[in-house]
Amino acid sequence: MDGPALSGWERRLLEEIESDLRQDTRLDRKLSTMGAKPPNRVLRALHAAGRRISAGVLLTVLVMTSICLGIGMRTPTTAVLVALGVVWAASVAASVAATELLRRRRGAGRAEPAGPAREERRERRERRPWDRPERRPWDRPEA
Repeated sequence: MDGPALSGWERRLLEEIESDLRQDTRLDRKLSTMGAKPPNRVLRALHAAGRRISAGVLLTVLVMTSICLGIGMRTPTTAVLVALGVVWAASVAASVAATELLRRRRGAGRAEPAGPAREERRERRERRPWDRPERRPWDRPEA
């Protein structure tokens, strides 16, 4: 602990508070079981899928599924169902291809330099605002 040590009176007061808190079994149980929850595999899989599947692809799948189901329920013949299946697969494949093309095009515009500059840039990108130390007026560099 930084700073001066606690005085005798402060230590006694702290011990009294701690003994009162130890007697509260309900609080003790809550504090002892508090912590990180076990990872949920389903949520982790959904998050991974969300990073890979764009909103446009998901919207296309949902819209085409509802259209194809609506048409397929009205006329459930084999020829219509096969045609709907082909149209659905083609529209989903086209939306996935368009998404990948846009991702590559967006990534190609941001060519990164090779060597140490690339590593530096990666380090800066990985830092979050809460990782940066707080700036104080006396920490400003002199001009």
